[in-house]
Amino acid sequence: MISLSGLTDILMTVFWGLVLLTTIVFIHEGGHFLAARAFGVRVKEFMIGLPGAKLAFKHKETYYGVTVVPLGGYCMIAGMEKGEASTDLEKALAFISYFGIVCLEQAERAAENFDFDLVTHLNTLDDWGTVRRFRAKGLFHYAIAEATIDGVLYPESEPRFIPDLKGFLASERRHTYASLPWWKRLVILLAGSFSNLLVAMVILITLLMVNGTQTATTTVDTVVPGSPAAQAGLEPGDELVSLNAVGVQSWQDFTRAVQELEPGNEIVLGYRHDGYKLTAVLTLAESEAGGPMIGVTSRIRQEPISFFRAAETSVALVGLTLGAILQLLNPATFADTIGQTSSVVGISMEASSAAEAGPFTFILLIAALSISIGLMNLLPIPPLDGGKIVIETIERITRRRLPVRVVNGLSFAGLAAMLLLFVVATNADIQRYFLGG
Repeated sequence: MISLSGLTDILMTVFWGLVLLTTIVFIHEGGHFLAARAFGVRVKEFMIGLPGAKLAFKHKETYYGVTVVPLGGYCMIAGMEKGEASTDLEKALAFISYFGIVCLEQAERAAENFDFDLVTHLNTLDDWGTVRRFRAKGLFHYAIAEATIDGVLYPESEPRFIPDLKGFLASERRHTYASLPWWKRLVILLAGSFSNLLVAMVILITLLMVNGTQTATTTVDTVVPGSPAAQAGLEPGDELVSLNAVGVQSWQDFTRAVQELEPGNEIVLGYRHDGYKLTAVLTLAESEAGGPMIGVTSRIRQEPISFFRAAETSVALVGLTLGAILQLLNPATFADTIGQTSSVVGISMEASSAAEAGPFTFILLIAALSISIGLMNLLPIPPLDGGKIVIETIERITRRRLPVRVVNGLSFAGLAAMLLLFVVATNADIQRYFLGG
């Protein structure tokens, strides 16, 4: 039976995992949102959480809110489905504008009197944001959205007469993703990952400049009791100056020179104590790892760092992350990379640990995960942004739409691959964190 403290630990792990993942997804979806709005594209919903029942408010044309499962989030951009702008849309628009609101069953019955698929066209108008499809009292409904016609503001669901259906539809379509030129659609798709990387870079550069870098010095910080250094009389604050008559310029030089020796070797260590240069003859001990050991640690010095060096360090981290992610595309390294990939379980565990360590560590984890998720989304796998970019590019080159069944098939295969990755990563995390694997 789980104790109260154990239950508290579990709840805090879940909480911090939700906070971390939701923050990263909010940044990502915020990038899509800003890019879409910059191009005049309507954003129907911007939600925190997985799609489902929601608590939301409307500002202008967008619903903002939180869903019942506050994990991640989504941004619903009008026209992402890129439905055909056929003349039958005018008939569907005339139908819904006349009634203002109808339930799905009414639309299906009415469709029997039309020579086109009314429900499909209503769904297209819903994708555009011209119509809103929602569930109420257990039934799906279609309601015409709020609009201004000839200077008159019509609230949502209110019947109206649209004198120029063709012109109104053309105006509505101009506010959709599908109406944009190819390069603008790519900007919207790239904006999510760009936002992740930009925020991560800002965080990393800021933290590096505020905290500086830690440099190991040749000054002794601690002496291990009973070690060769302790027996030789070294004390904290002593400065290492030579090893076997060879000058020591840095801590890295010193440790590298020690590692080239063997346990049991006798060495002459030069050091400075209270301004006096002294020497000590000592015999190297064997560390737990089997290597040579003197028994001292380095004193760390905080050093300021310039903006350009901080930016260079941040870019290098992005490059390292990208190299690790690309290993997923290499059959020779795929298995090892999968074994090191964290699932929601592992991310939540790390988030909880980072939160306990303090705000600095947690914000640093946000930056690191933001880089990973931003780059992962660029993998050429539908339905990730990278996969959508590939599809958009193919359609641009061939100048024709890929069949819906092909796009759906690629998306299904991509989802299956990601589900497999999720299962494997979750199993690895369970082994790592709970079973000691």
